[in-house]
Amino acid sequence: MSGLIWILVPLVFIIGGYIIDYQKNKLKWQSKNTQIDTNLDELKELITSLTSRIENLEAIAANDPSEFSEQIVDIPDEKDFKEENKKTVEGLAKTRRTKL
Repeated sequence: MSGLIWILVPLVFIIGGYIIDYQKNKLKWQSKNTQIDTNLDELKELITSLTSRIENLEAIAANDPSEFSEQIVDIPDEKDFKEENKKTVEGLAKTRRTKL
């Protein structure tokens, strides 16, 4: 009988350790799944809002297509944006240095 106890006690500890590890991993998986579910819900909401915005834009464009296609949108050159941003950053850097 005493020999059986020497075998059962380590077995109980080993099996108990595995059960505890399984439960910890299960909790980790559940928390990851809830994070994924919340991200998925946010993405679904974003898609529905973007879909409705696209439908609104299509309705505006389809209302009078000739007027919509004749409108000219002036898009400045990319170099202008880069130069303007560079000047803005340099100005911010100079004001930041003077404050320090």
